[in-house]
Amino acid sequence: MPSFDVRFIKTVCDDTGHEHRACQAAFKIDAASLSAAAQLAEADFCRQKGVRDWTIFADSMELRTPPALQSAWGG
Repeated sequence: MPSFDVRFIKTVCDDTGHEHRACQAAFKIDAASLSAAAQLAEADFCRQKGVRDWTIFADSMELRTPPALQSAWGG
């Protein structure tokens, strides 16, 4: 079963108004597919933060496939 690297990102502004991407959490998820990895990561993130909606703490989720899958998918 492949592993996926998942990060939850929040875009924040500094005191000069410049935006920065801040990682709120990072997970390595073993899952059969990218969509399954996303669902598992969302559940883990929500459980750790004690919320039902991960978008309270993050604006986006980044998923990275293992290098072997990237080449197999043409990525």
